[in-house]
Amino acid sequence: MVLTLKYTIMATKKVDEKKTLKYAVAFYFCTSGKINFMLGKKMYQHINTIYDQREDGRGFNTCEIVYNYKAQKYEVLNVDTEIGNKEITILNV
Repeated sequence: MVLTLKYTIMATKKVDEKKTLKYAVAFYFCTSGKINFMLGKKMYQHINTIYDQREDGRGFNTCEIVYNYKAQKYEVLNVDTEIGNKEITILNV
């Protein structure tokens, strides 16, 4: 009896820190007006950034107010979660 195992090793893509949502909120969005960007397959427009102080005094939550073109509604993205480390593509500056 011969047992053959097949497996695939998936390489993880290293994300350039300067292309993340977190970096864009800190350095691009604060000095510009309305910026369109792609996050995955969804297109968003930057509206505002809010630095909300936590009640327990442990710092701030960074909230990005965006307009989601696909859903046609305004949304809030918490930049301090894993979504802040995702790569974005800025469409206009």
